[in-house]
Amino acid sequence: MVRLSRVPVSGLKAGEQTLDTKTAHYLRDVLRLQAGDRFLAFDPESHLEADGTLAERTHEVEACVIGPVRAAAIALDTGIVILQSLAKSDKTEHVVRSATSLGAAEIHLVESGRSVARSGDRSDAKRARFGAVALDAARQSGRGDVPKICGPHPIAHELERWRDTAAIKLCLVPGALRSFRALTQGWTVGSPLVILIGPEGGLTPEELSLSEQVGFTAASFGALVLRTELVGTAVLGALLLLADS
Repeated sequence: MVRLSRVPVSGLKAGEQTLDTKTAHYLRDVLRLQAGDRFLAFDPESHLEADGTLAERTHEVEACVIGPVRAAAIALDTGIVILQSLAKSDKTEHVVRSATSLGAAEIHLVESGRSVARSGDRSDAKRARFGAVALDAARQSGRGDVPKICGPHPIAHELERWRDTAAIKLCLVPGALRSFRALTQGWTVGSPLVILIGPEGGLTPEELSLSEQVGFTAASFGALVLRTELVGTAVLGALLLLADS
């Protein structure tokens, strides 16, 4: 069975559909598809997908023919929320890409006292870039949706919003007395699980205290101290294994 290339198409519906410039460029110039070639179109907003066929270019207008629309084969509802302290731009992009590919339902960017990057550095263009990174990761991984990306927000504001939420809430702290494995024994896929990840320099004592006040439990994740942009990848990988056991 030939695996079709996956391409995001907004407002997916059966029938002929005009392609935007970016999508047309991807089909024609990146994938090198010609008129009559097939691809798999997916709409991450509606969690739908369909087989598509590239049409002949008419008066510089690119179009395709979309077949019957169906529910996306893989639209994740893991319940996992990553609260990621801001890092330098490329590191945050790495977090967004990995978290999307590994099944995070939501990614909340937070500004902590030791964050190298600041929320003021996050322009609308940068937030749009994070969205594009997530969309590309969904396309590559076969995911039919994308995680909700929020923030950045000050850490106190972000933690307060979770105070009354019924969920397993963990704050990853190297050397914590209780392990991530022990604290997630009762978790099942789809149940809410919120994970707070500190910045390069770690969370401040005041931030750790505040996280405890709103119901987060300090959890250790192995004996090694991981870089902030690697923590989410490792944690989500472990949860995938747990979910598949």
